[in-house]
Amino acid sequence: MYNFTIELDQNSKKPLYTQIYEHIADEIRNGRLEENERVPSKKALSAHLGVSVNTVETAYEILAQEGYLRPVPRSGYYARRVIAPQLSSTPTVFEEKPTESFAADFRTAGADVSSFPYSTWIKLSKEVMYQNPELLNHGGFKGDIELRDSIAKYLREFRGVHCSASQIITGAGMEYLVMLLCGLSGSERVFAIENPGYGKIDLILKNSGRKVRYVPLDEKGISVKELERSGADTVYITPSHQFPSGTVMPIDRREELLRWADEKPERYIIEDDINCEFCFLKRPHTAVQGIYGSKKVIYLNTFSRVLAPSVRIAYMVLPPLLLRLFEKKFSRYASTVPRFEQRTLARFISENYLSRHLNRVKNIYRKRRDTLIEAALSSDYPIEISGEKAGLHLVLKSPRASEILKKAAENNIKLYSLDDYYFTPRENPSNAIVAGYAGTTPEDIALLRSRVLCGNA
Repeated sequence: MYNFTIELDQNSKKPLYTQIYEHIADEIRNGRLEENERVPSKKALSAHLGVSVNTVETAYEILAQEGYLRPVPRSGYYARRVIAPQLSSTPTVFEEKPTESFAADFRTAGADVSSFPYSTWIKLSKEVMYQNPELLNHGGFKGDIELRDSIAKYLREFRGVHCSASQIITGAGMEYLVMLLCGLSGSERVFAIENPGYGKIDLILKNSGRKVRYVPLDEKGISVKELERSGADTVYITPSHQFPSGTVMPIDRREELLRWADEKPERYIIEDDINCEFCFLKRPHTAVQGIYGSKKVIYLNTFSRVLAPSVRIAYMVLPPLLLRLFEKKFSRYASTVPRFEQRTLARFISENYLSRHLNRVKNIYRKRRDTLIEAALSSDYPIEISGEKAGLHLVLKSPRASEILKKAAENNIKLYSLDDYYFTPRENPSNAIVAGYAGTTPEDIALLRSRVLCGNA
């Protein structure tokens, strides 16, 4: 017969019933209390340990709920057989790759976080929190109407997008919204993306089980002839500043794409309008969605590049047919953007803080772009510049691009080859470098100039 003497610590912060439960559970796991062996009655064990019957009863109930004891009516509790897992003596440790650190990093995803409107954002955030306690409750699955209404007005004024607030869906990042779009279509749908293009979109589509075709570019952007040959029925484009080539799609190519979409009812265009706010042309192009009030365009954009990368608020505008399908499939979903952030951003837009902020950062980025262009043009290497009319990165073409990349690496300066953005093998190298400047400083550009582009080339 098993000895049920248990050393209880009356001074422990751990309740007595927990101490009894842990002791008996451990004895069963280790086989010292055998299967079908009867444990003492609640009264007997309480008297033996000098505790209340309720204390033992609570411990027994937890043991029974977790499968350690088997209660038998009018008989008592019996030990169950529990097979303890064989644990390794040394725990498995998964080491994360350390983040690479560079003297200067010309990545395209950078942003000037020092220009974030801290005081305004904090002021609005506090007012929103104190004045709107109802925001602690669940909101609409599309996002709060206040934010969607502000976005709709902003898009009509600045991008020529035709939509109502009901067509707008907000989400925590573009990745999430693209995954929702994949959920609107069957696995048979074929997506086309630009080649070279945005690798993250390729990954999202493939992880969602979608077929992907890579369509080459010409001097106007994605080739509609090649798109037609691909057999795709949905195309993902970045017309405001093609990523990564920097091409700004002209109006005739935009209209050609719309005609392609209108030829078949199942065809759609996904317009990623990221960085459209940073256009250095005298008159920016209207969004593809705004041309003829197209009903075949899904419009995507985000505030992450305008404000800061950690502001994970993106949005999409769905055409009527897809909107009805979205409402049917996703109406039970919850918005992934916190409501306080939604309302803060809504006020930031509607009270004209956004337009003033954009004017300020656009001037900052224009100066930074000009400094990078000057450094490239004064280089000892022959360099041709493109992509400077919009967006937040340049493409530097040079027959000696590989030398520039090598020299940058030797000086711990990170530049990116255009070749890395192609999804299919290339017969010849592009001889081009992609250099983002939004997240750099004037000192970073000076370092690139002195250590890589000029002297000893």
